[in-house]
Amino acid sequence: MRLSVFIANTLSTQLVIDLQKIYLNYLVEDSLTQQAIQQLLEQDSTRLYVTMFNERHIGAVKVQTKATQATLSQLCIRDITRRRGVGKNLLKQIESTLHAEGIEQIQYNLQEVAKDEYLSTQAFLMNSGYIIKDTIASKAI
Repeated sequence: MRLSVFIANTLSTQLVIDLQKIYLNYLVEDSLTQQAIQQLLEQDSTRLYVTMFNERHIGAVKVQTKATQATLSQLCIRDITRRRGVGKNLLKQIESTLHAEGIEQIQYNLQEVAKDEYLSTQAFLMNSGYIIKDTIASKAI
């Protein structure tokens, strides 16, 4: 089955279960309740992009847009599916969608990344064409 990327705009039991698995040990449990996820999905300037494989969500990233700039946060791929191109595909699809919407610049604040994931996230973003300055990764699209 093919990997698909889309904006999660409807809460489902499977989405909640999968996000809890994706963000296990990365986000506090309170931010992964059904109510917290519903509130996230209802925010006007925030979108939750997810990637699916075999009817399961295996990666997610939160995207906030303002004018011609987007800010990514909480990029995470489920542990058991890492190092298979899922994250790179997710970023590529998001960048393409945002570019079509008139977004010119994407940023990712590396200060939000867990210490044990910092170097791997930094390397991943650099490998994906982002320029790192201090703790901000950015890319023109």
